Amino acid sequence: MVQPRRYASLLLVTNSDDTAAQFAGLLPADRFASELSVCSPYEAGYVLNKSAFDVVVIDESVPSADGVKLGADAVNNGAAGVLLLAGPERFETTSSYAEAYGFMTLKSPVDPSLLRQSLNMMANVSDRLHQLESKAESLEAKMDEMRLVNRAKLILIQQFKMTEKDAHRFIEKNAMDRCVKRRVIAENIIRTYQI
Repeated sequence: MVQPRRYASLLLVTNSDDTAAQFAGLLPADRFASELSVCSPYEAGYVLNKSAFDVVVIDESVPSADGVKLGADAVNNGAAGVLLLAGPERFETTSSYAEAYGFMTLKSPVDPSLLRQSLNMMANVSDRLHQLESKAESLEAKMDEMRLVNRAKLILIQQFKMTEKDAHRFIEKNAMDRCVKRRVIAENIIRTYQI
C-alpha cells in the first residue's frame, strides 16, 4: 500500500541571507513545507536540540569544522538527511569527515537539478524512516499486549487450574462480551490476582 507523501521539514544553516532567498526558490514545492527554517551556525545547535527536521542543509558559508560538527549533531538528533555544501577548496577534506558521520557533501556551487534531486531523495528516505518507525511502534504495542495476555493466562492457570486453551478462551470471551481489547481484560486479571 502506497502511503500519501507528507511534506518534509528542512533547516537551512547559513551565514548568508542571499543564500536563504535563493534556496527557497529551489525547493521542490510538492515535497517540502512552504516555510523554510533558516538559522545561523550559532543558533543551529539550539534549534536542532529543540526541533526535529527531516533534512538539514549546511551552506558553504559555515566554516568546515562547524559544518561537520553541526551535521553530526543533526544526524544524532534524528535528521534523516544532512547535506553539507562545501566549496571546491575544502570539498575533499570535508566530505571524508562527513561520510564518517553518515551524511552527504556536495561541491558548491551545486547544479540546481542535482540539489533538487538530492533533497527529494533525502525527503523520501525520511518518509521511509517514519513508516518504519510507525511499524516498529505498532509491533511493539502488539508484543506488549501478547506479554500481558500471556501473563494473565499464567495467573488463570495457576489460580484457577485452567488449561492454557481455557485461559485463552476466557480472556477472548470476556474481551468480546465487554467490547474491550484483550489487553484491558489481561490488565484487570493481573491487577486482581497479582502473584
